[in-house]
Amino acid sequence: MHFIKANSKEVKEQWDQLVLQHNASVFSESAYLDATSENWMILYTDDRKAGMACPYVVKGGITILVTPFFNRFTEWIGDMVPEEEIIQLLKHQFQVADLQVGRGFSLNQRIYQQLTPGMLKLNQQAKRSLGKAKDFQVKQEVRIQAMMPLLQAELAGRIHGISTHTLAILEKLVRRYEHSRLGQFSLYREAGWLGGIWVLETDSTILYLKGTTTEEAKKQGGMYQLMVVAIRYAESKGKIFDFGGSNAGSVRRFNLNFGAQDIVYSQLSWNNAPFWWRTLKMLRDKWTKK
Repeated sequence: MHFIKANSKEVKEQWDQLVLQHNASVFSESAYLDATSENWMILYTDDRKAGMACPYVVKGGITILVTPFFNRFTEWIGDMVPEEEIIQLLKHQFQVADLQVGRGFSLNQRIYQQLTPGMLKLNQQAKRSLGKAKDFQVKQEVRIQAMMPLLQAELAGRIHGISTHTLAILEKLVRRYEHSRLGQFSLYREAGWLGGIWVLETDSTILYLKGTTTEEAKKQGGMYQLMVVAIRYAESKGKIFDFGGSNAGSVRRFNLNFGAQDIVYSQLSWNNAPFWWRTLKMLRDKWTKK
């Protein structure tokens, strides 16, 4: 097996053919990786008929294998190679790793939620919230310019991982798919726009990316209304609704209110960086938490 940097149109086109051939997730597409990753390379088998994307960053001269924001996991695509062999090669290439991985790996440590068509089942919490949302209307439209300031105001600093920096990545991602597979469900009361959610549509899945409403609309069940409309849209197309996460307890509980099921995936992590680098990282992390 060998690594190749994804730094040319030809390399990315060949990779996307493999992704399409094996019906891999949208997270493996070159467009998605380009939008969310600082850098990425591909670990290929020698015949390039199987492989996996490897997003990475370079900090202090150390190459770190990472899961980018808004990218759930990377996955092995094509005929399977022993997991131990893959991990050994990754450790040789990357001194540090904090990578979430999907199919091809067996270390089950993380979860996300999804809902198959026909399985929408609202619990009492969801029914109560929807009961308060009767005055809202939902429209399908794309309003990136309106969504970004609202996401900044409502989520930045309050939701883990959401900041000005990560929202810039999200905007880059949605603009990458704006004229193809991006969808938006917007919430209105009379003529007033109150927020919305973004989804990304693939051949088999409607993937929830991110969304929010005004605080008042949230208290009146606005997010429940948006999610139910999006789920029913997925059902109308016979597609899975993917909630996009989460391991966060509150988000998971929200998703389960619709009858969602947990799906397990894995995480790989190691730190074989020099002692000085690990010490600096420890001090930086400690300072950041203050």
